[in-house]
Amino acid sequence: MQPLGRANTNTFIEITDIVAHGDLAYVCTAVRGLSIFDTSGEAPALLVEKVAPGGNLSNSQFPRCQHVGFDPDTSRIVITNRGDEVQPNPWLAVYDVSDPRRPEVLGGWSPAFGSIEGVAIRGSRIFAAVHGQGLVALELAGDEVTETARALEEGTDAWQPVLRNDLLALADGEAGLRLYDVSAGDPQLLSTVALTGSSRDVLLEDDRAYVASSGGIAIVDVADPNAPVVLGEHPVSGSALDLAQLGPRQIVVAEWDALRGYDLTDPAEPVPLFSETVPTDDTFSRVLAVGAVADRARVFGGEWTGLHAFAFSPSPGPELDLSPSSLQFGNVQPSDPDARVLLVSNSGTRPLTVHDVTGSADVTVDETCFVVEPGRSRAIEVQLDPSSTAPIQSSVRVCSDDPDEPNLEVPLTANVSGLAVGDPAPAFALQDLEGNTWTLADLEGKVAVLAYFATF
Repeated sequence: MQPLGRANTNTFIEITDIVAHGDLAYVCTAVRGLSIFDTSGEAPALLVEKVAPGGNLSNSQFPRCQHVGFDPDTSRIVITNRGDEVQPNPWLAVYDVSDPRRPEVLGGWSPAFGSIEGVAIRGSRIFAAVHGQGLVALELAGDEVTETARALEEGTDAWQPVLRNDLLALADGEAGLRLYDVSAGDPQLLSTVALTGSSRDVLLEDDRAYVASSGGIAIVDVADPNAPVVLGEHPVSGSALDLAQLGPRQIVVAEWDALRGYDLTDPAEPVPLFSETVPTDDTFSRVLAVGAVADRARVFGGEWTGLHAFAFSPSPGPELDLSPSSLQFGNVQPSDPDARVLLVSNSGTRPLTVHDVTGSADVTVDETCFVVEPGRSRAIEVQLDPSSTAPIQSSVRVCSDDPDEPNLEVPLTANVSGLAVGDPAPAFALQDLEGNTWTLADLEGKVAVLAYFATF
């Protein structure tokens, strides 16, 4: 892909969802509400930001927007807020964006239960995925949005609904994929497809559904929605967070560490199309959302501080991809070197020539020049032999003949403060939300999982 430009901001905005259509991109951000960009040029140009319903905001300084749905036939969009400590009230709001510089609010709705984790709109009908509850059908009449039906399935973990005619597909967490008939007033569950991992986004194309989950990408034949068939499930290099349609049988995936495209014509053998890092203001790539306009061959990647635009070209060439996205060594003593494996892959269509691999003075690699055939990978050993126990924050750079990303870097850290893998846990006493106190001794001999969450 060819990088075209970036719409920069001077602060953290966290792009969470993108819908691209024609020359416009409708972008949800965690701290500036909905932003609308003109993408007719190379770099996206901001038309309006901080679109959010004022009456539902607890903190007007940081309007939230997690999901956006768009109906091109009516020029209506729906934006949602899931609810957190900054904006505790979950809501959705409907806007007329016939004039994208001046969105006009049409109505809104707030659930009395759960958080909204996805939305779809067609005409006056709206379908909201309410996390932990299920699918809720709504109707826009005048300036009122009213609930008309619920589909509360057992074990639901609803994330993202999408519509095609009267078929609604719902990415439903641990349940996998649910298919509904929405031709009548009440959504009727037709089938549930168990998939690997936890499903969080879905696309519908003709007789197929593509599902992004913690297990990768699943391809499901939905020609008969009463009896869908899993055609293939394939792991991805990163973590599949968001999907967009790039072309017939082609999708692009936001995978946190990169944007990656896949040709899924043969669901048993996906063909990589490209791998593109989308760096923030530091060296890490954090791609949270993706949008695409197939007839313009445009792809948009959203990260923490900006929106990136790319031109997709199917022309042949090598494509450099590195895994893992960072090399973390823990504590390494002088004269006691440690090593990690860096996987150098070629997702392009021509051989990739790597002509240099370099690191800091304490780093050596076993190979610096080699060729990787299309669709293949080469494992190289990265050895760290530090001269002291001082913290190390550097990188390993791989130089190749990739035409648009000839030089890629992987961050390398060692001897940073904190615990390393294998270190004994320190004694602690913590109180949970129910007021119970837990200590390390209470957990001895048990499996303990530490979960870290952020709502910024």
